[in-house]
Amino acid sequence: MAEKEYQRLTAMTGVAFVSRSSLWLGKDHLLSIDSNGYAETYKRFYFRDIQEITFMATRRRFIWNWFLGAPAAVFLALLLGSLPYKGSAGPNSNLGEIVLFGFLTAICVLPFLINNLLGPTCICHLRTAVQTEVLSSLNRLRRARKTLNRIRPFIAAAQGALSPEEIPARMRAAILSPAEATTATGASPVPPPATDRPDAPPVLS
Repeated sequence: MAEKEYQRLTAMTGVAFVSRSSLWLGKDHLLSIDSNGYAETYKRFYFRDIQEITFMATRRRFIWNWFLGAPAAVFLALLLGSLPYKGSAGPNSNLGEIVLFGFLTAICVLPFLINNLLGPTCICHLRTAVQTEVLSSLNRLRRARKTLNRIRPFIAAAQGALSPEEIPARMRAAILSPAEATTATGASPVPPPATDRPDAPPVLS
């Protein structure tokens, strides 16, 4: 992949050798790469086709905190219990236990801290007219917002941007009937079919 053609938006995220994802910025599209360790899947989303990008917060960070925090607390308690105290046989009497429980505590505490430093978790959906895809690399709310702010100008350039005055009218048009929608947006109403108009000539069949 040529660096001059694509710019990395997110680094590879996921569990190594199991599932990893990344997102790249192209001239007129986004490129999502998903890898399972054996094969890679490439998906392109052109800016002109993107209709919606949504983020929804998840409880994944909370679940990982419990998954990592509970054993970390147990190993830390065992580590403290194995430390030498006054009256013990010697400073190195429990060296093996100290090393073991210290190592187990570290491999739980470090991921716990990283999980919290990365911020709240989320799931990101990108919708076009024909599909809705999950962008797995945007699994943290902070990263997702930063990425959206970066690609928003490209989407606006490809599709055009609405003025602040047009947005309320478009929102009303989305929930009104066709006749009311044309009035709300200022468009010319579409005349009914000829057979439904009272001044239409008779139709012979």
